[in-house]
Amino acid sequence: MSSAQNAALFLSAVLAVFISLVDAVPAYSGLTELSETSGDEVQDVEGKSPLSERQKWYLMARDLHRDVKTLRDQQFERDFRETVNMTAYEGAKIKTPLLRPSDGCVSRNFSADLCLSRIYSVLTWYKENWSFIENENLTSSLVNDIKHGTKRLLEAINSQLQIADGQQDQISSAPLSVRSAWTRKITTHSILFNFSSVMIDSCRALHYISKRKAAHRAKDTKRPADRSSGKN
Repeated sequence: MSSAQNAALFLSAVLAVFISLVDAVPAYSGLTELSETSGDEVQDVEGKSPLSERQKWYLMARDLHRDVKTLRDQQFERDFRETVNMTAYEGAKIKTPLLRPSDGCVSRNFSADLCLSRIYSVLTWYKENWSFIENENLTSSLVNDIKHGTKRLLEAINSQLQIADGQQDQISSAPLSVRSAWTRKITTHSILFNFSSVMIDSCRALHYISKRKAAHRAKDTKRPADRSSGKN
């Protein structure tokens, strides 16, 4: 075999390996500011099979994150047009509920029930305080989209948890202050910024839960065949 033929065979082999590696890379969704929660990348849910309820939860959370992030960026551009970023105002931002490492939403101590319960409680806080955002963004169509999206996701999660009104974890935080126009701007930005962070973590966790559930179903479906094959 000539050196030219050897080189061609070598290039073909390299190309085949490269293609196989590319095919193995997971397809990322539009979330570009992911934080480490489930230990798994957030991926688009695709395929021809019907979506499970938990996959629908993830898709609702992904859409909700997209809308919250868009509104956050719009408000920042409107109210802080001359500001490059909010680093200079970190001390002025208020604290609102977030998902914590102890909430069972990270891979090292993941607990689906604990994580869902915390997501439910945190989202309930944002739903109950959403009127503050509405008052500061009266002309944005996203406000109603986010309001309804939050309500739908809460109802979907509650279909699993069956939490009665008043039974979820009570989350305490500083009262929302409206003493000045500046305070309203900072408070609005704080809520939207933290809400976006909550949805990033929620997306990861819900995606992880949907994948674990699908894996358990596949394992259970496979068991009868395994048992019968063992008898032969």
